[in-house]
Amino acid sequence: MGRFGHYVIDADGHGGEPLGWGRRIAPRHQAKMREYVARMKAHYTGLPGGGMKVDAAAPSAPGTAPAGDEFEFGAPMRAGMYDPAARLADMDLEGIDVAVLYPPGSGEEWAMGDVEFASALCRTLNDARAEFASRAPDRLKLVAKLPMIEPVLAVEELERCVTELGFVGIVTATHIRDKNLDDPSFDVVWAAAQRLGVPVCAHGGGQAPGQTPFATSRFATRLGIHAITHPVGGMHAVYCFTVGGILHRFPQLRVGFMEAGVGWLPFWLERLDEHWERMPEQAPQIDRPPSEYFRGRCYLTAEPGDRTLPWVTQAFGPDVVCYASDYYHWDSEFPDSVKIFAERSDLDARALEHLFAANAARLYRLRAPKSSAT
Repeated sequence: MGRFGHYVIDADGHGGEPLGWGRRIAPRHQAKMREYVARMKAHYTGLPGGGMKVDAAAPSAPGTAPAGDEFEFGAPMRAGMYDPAARLADMDLEGIDVAVLYPPGSGEEWAMGDVEFASALCRTLNDARAEFASRAPDRLKLVAKLPMIEPVLAVEELERCVTELGFVGIVTATHIRDKNLDDPSFDVVWAAAQRLGVPVCAHGGGQAPGQTPFATSRFATRLGIHAITHPVGGMHAVYCFTVGGILHRFPQLRVGFMEAGVGWLPFWLERLDEHWERMPEQAPQIDRPPSEYFRGRCYLTAEPGDRTLPWVTQAFGPDVVCYASDYYHWDSEFPDSVKIFAERSDLDARALEHLFAANAARLYRLRAPKSSAT
């Protein structure tokens, strides 16, 4: 039980990559790895703190990746991003019992167009992160990064990560290069996730070339790109999984839409339902309103600043939204995110129980204490 009286599962935290993990990749891929790191550095350029939070209170063993190291992203990082003992201490400080950790994932590896490198990168990264989480497997959980540029290889890595390394989900961008997520070529990945019982989690993002051209080709500032890509990318992904028929084709699949905000959901599903009702012949791949596919199988994440959260619980009940710390990104509220939620006057005890643990436990199939929320 966390320090604020709630059992808390962080449905979307970041980190878990030991310093120097990029050096573990096979020698033949190291030139590409240097290019990848250079692209990732550019990905974060223009964001406050180089993409990482720089004003955290009471830092414990802060660390900085060597700025001149060609295998490190170079942004100042809190030690909990790469040291498991420091991460556990930060979880205790924030009031988090279990954290589900997401890998760095701007899509740079598939934007580079090298399938062999993308596969090697994902395998190397997943192995390094599994080593990190092995220090506290009951508290540190992982989602897998997959070479989605080649779905067959993505399935192989998915199966390895779940069956051999104990990962609890997979992450995907909101679209892959020029393909939407409902493209039939990705069905083998969704089928494998359903068979293995792990969720597919579409994570917002947008600085990578080609990932979200509706923003990167139209806006010159990180303010514009970052503000637009996360929610609009989430809306895009919801369309693909509902109207696009993924949830119809895979009736046991669970899906998360991460770091996209929440306030747009009632409007978006209402709009999709209306359009389907008026033009059902243009969506023969589904046989019911999009919102019916969403309910009970899909989840979003909220951060403390999401003031529209009550709109979502009013429209869909308390079973949809999971707490996320977004540790240790520049716009996170560390170390106060749990505290801020716990003190909100617009969320009652039942809503908090669902938000803090019950919903994430269902999404990732994790254990949580029995309560009125379960």
